[in-house]
Amino acid sequence: MKYHRPASYKDGLLVLNHLRPEDKAEVEGMGLQMIHVPFGVLASEHATYFYDEHGAPAGIAGVVRLSPTEGQIWMLCTPLITTKPITFVRQAKAWLREVELEYELLWNLADARNYVHHKLLKHLGFKALRTVPTGPEALPYYEIVKLCA
Repeated sequence: MKYHRPASYKDGLLVLNHLRPEDKAEVEGMGLQMIHVPFGVLASEHATYFYDEHGAPAGIAGVVRLSPTEGQIWMLCTPLITTKPITFVRQAKAWLREVELEYELLWNLADARNYVHHKLLKHLGFKALRTVPTGPEALPYYEIVKLCA
């Protein structure tokens, strides 16, 4: 069963109102305002809303194209990903298989404190290259990459 679909600005607001505290801290740690979340949907290619079998929000993701071959991938999640991790990981993998067809490289920064995201990124085939001080407080973030070619 498919539990993801193209995301809208409204989906961004819905996920924003249900974010995991660690995901909220990740956005704020970069020095961004939380209203950045629904606008991220509008600025992204492949913006996708993830949900469970009852329609409850699990997360939202997208890719900001930086060049013809490179994209900055992002994902924010609700607590639902920890109660239904297998379903969520399967949906995220299915989405990522579609996205990878259009890029040679996907990358971003991930908060070093967000352990659940690190597990998810590992399942999705991303590698952490180095730790980078990020945001106004120079918090440790991992630079994550995935080669798609």
